[in-house]
Amino acid sequence: MTQHIESGFQTANGLRIHTESWLPDGDAKAVVVIVHGIGEHIGRYNHVALYLAQQGYAVYGLDHRTHGKSGGEPRVYITDFDPIVEDLKKYIGTIDQPGKKLFLYGHSMGSFIGLNYLLKYQIGTAGYISTGCPIMIDGQFPPLVAQIGNLLNLFVPTLPLIPLELEGVSRDPAIVAAYKADPLVHANRVRVRMAVGYNNALKPLRQRLSELRLPMLILHGGADKIAPVTGSQLLYEKISSSDKTLKIYPGLYHEIHNEPEQNLVLSDILAWLNAHLT
Repeated sequence: MTQHIESGFQTANGLRIHTESWLPDGDAKAVVVIVHGIGEHIGRYNHVALYLAQQGYAVYGLDHRTHGKSGGEPRVYITDFDPIVEDLKKYIGTIDQPGKKLFLYGHSMGSFIGLNYLLKYQIGTAGYISTGCPIMIDGQFPPLVAQIGNLLNLFVPTLPLIPLELEGVSRDPAIVAAYKADPLVHANRVRVRMAVGYNNALKPLRQRLSELRLPMLILHGGADKIAPVTGSQLLYEKISSSDKTLKIYPGLYHEIHNEPEQNLVLSDILAWLNAHLT
């Protein structure tokens, strides 16, 4: 039986950050920290975490500030990703698994956050799993949209502006319905200042990808309508890692861990983790 624990910690400015962990029976093989995407929460990865915990991994995750059960208003409003990275760093520092390798697993915006984390704290991370990497998402919008966003940012920064492609989450209608019905999911439009900040942070990140040298598993749905598959392809091309793998699943949508083929995806992740234990 795995053990599921809900806990939390406070940020320097007093925000309560919600955390969850899934611990295996006995000694853990290694630690996996999951970093979730925009508008969602770590609870949506319960099946992923349980699968890995049942295979002997200690799995941890948090709700980003303004997301899920964590504090912060307005909801889903990140204007600076540096504090998000530092929240993740602080949380990882609380994990009590001495001597165990630590792997980071980021999905969508979580992939983006994970990459920014690694650019500061690459040493000490044994490997990175990226799914649905969004670092080319700015290419989906014409320059005029960015210009309008920059203008609106001056006057109405919290205005909901950019719609999320809800039907693009998964080909499984039950997953989409559960996503829409989840009270902890914020499926509304992305607010202006968050969209602008996210957009402005992509190019500097892309320019620094060659600094990444750790083992990396890069996975993407071939029919992803939310984050272009070119983001994962660019990540694979630009990093300096000698140990890197890119796998694109034909026909799969954005949340490959929530697709009908999720068992294949999870088994691929497990095989990669097992291969990197020694």
